[in-house]
Amino acid sequence: MLIQEIVSFITVLVVAVCVACSISVLYASGLRLWARADGDVGRELRLMTRLASAVCFAACVAIVLFALWLMIPMFH
Repeated sequence: MLIQEIVSFITVLVVAVCVACSISVLYASGLRLWARADGDVGRELRLMTRLASAVCFAACVAIVLFALWLMIPMFH
């Protein structure tokens, strides 16, 4: 019984750390891509970096909304 609780705790800990790292990396990448689009780049590259930045921010929002859906039982 104790071993199962420890394994469950470690599983939740690893998943939480991975999700937090993923959100941090996606958000930082989105900010960096957005800033890159403001530099002296061509029009096509500016559009691509803004699009990639929007995808990173959208992924952050999707991860947060999915986590909220998992945590709030009313949505199930």
